[in-house]
Amino acid sequence: MTSTIRGLATTQALVTHPVQWQLLLLLANGPRTGAGLWRELSWHQRCRCGDGLWRLCHHQLIMFHVKHGTWQLSPLGETLRPVLTAIQTCTQQKGDQ
Repeated sequence: MTSTIRGLATTQALVTHPVQWQLLLLLANGPRTGAGLWRELSWHQRCRCGDGLWRLCHHQLIMFHVKHGTWQLSPLGETLRPVLTAIQTCTQQKGDQ
């Protein structure tokens, strides 16, 4: 349990902006193009999209696949999949109420 809490604290230190969390949640569903990500963000999140992608890439949580022109979770980012899935589940349940 202690390692889980330490891992969450480390992730929270790396992912510091709500747009970064939103990008991670979108990429948890599979690779996306930059335009595809941009379309799925709200209008006020779009101005932070480029900065969010750069910061997540800098922290090695996501990567850009040049051949396909898509962003995707990196191997390190894939370790966050259980957390991202739990967040998505909670968000969906909250929306269903």
